[in-house]
Amino acid sequence: MSDKTSATKRSRRLTDTIAEYLTTTIRDLAPGSKLPSEHQLAKQFGVSRSAVREAISAVASLGLLEIRKGAGMFARSPLVGNLQASGLDYSNLANTAKLLEIRTGLDAAAARIAAIRRTPEDLKFLREMNAGASRPDLSINESVEADVAFHLAIVRATRNDYFVSIQTFLLEHLRAGIYFTRTLESYSQEMVEQVRREHGEILQAIDDRNPDVASRLAEQHVLNARSRMRSAFASQVVPDLT
Repeated sequence: MSDKTSATKRSRRLTDTIAEYLTTTIRDLAPGSKLPSEHQLAKQFGVSRSAVREAISAVASLGLLEIRKGAGMFARSPLVGNLQASGLDYSNLANTAKLLEIRTGLDAAAARIAAIRRTPEDLKFLREMNAGASRPDLSINESVEADVAFHLAIVRATRNDYFVSIQTFLLEHLRAGIYFTRTLESYSQEMVEQVRREHGEILQAIDDRNPDVASRLAEQHVLNARSRMRSAFASQVVPDLT
């Protein structure tokens, strides 16, 4: 492994560590509480300001913090903070299927709105996230995080705080469900290629500002995930959506 590759991976881990620190800190604070500054975080973690900004951007995209020009960063209360869905076991196929049922509608709606509202900056970010999710050298855990990042980027492009908050609430469930499906798909290169192709098609529809196609492709992507599970397990465990 080259020094450049090692440095890139180290930078990525540091950024993720800072983002996780911010997320955990925010959950323990009252809404409106002030967060450490960029300078303080850079000094605390011994990293550059650019690494801190990347982490802040990731957390802000989830709707968990607010940046006030000239004042700093402040904890933000998720708009859907009273929902609960604890104790779900995503090694259980039926629970993963239930999550995919919810995602069928949410992902389709988010892709539709993203295709209408996306900015050039959103599109650039989506392309970067899709490129990351398409890398063939990722481990299962890395591919899960890349997949989650791509779907979060679509939600971010809706410019709708309610979508962002709902996705924030579902984040751990989304990650666990994607881990389950990605693990299954890893046993088949054909499935891996299919997921990459579907992501690319959704991105292209958003790029083309075609909300109908983006919505249809996003919905089909989730339905295909169910089909891929059914091909790996007994079909009666994952009933058809009718």
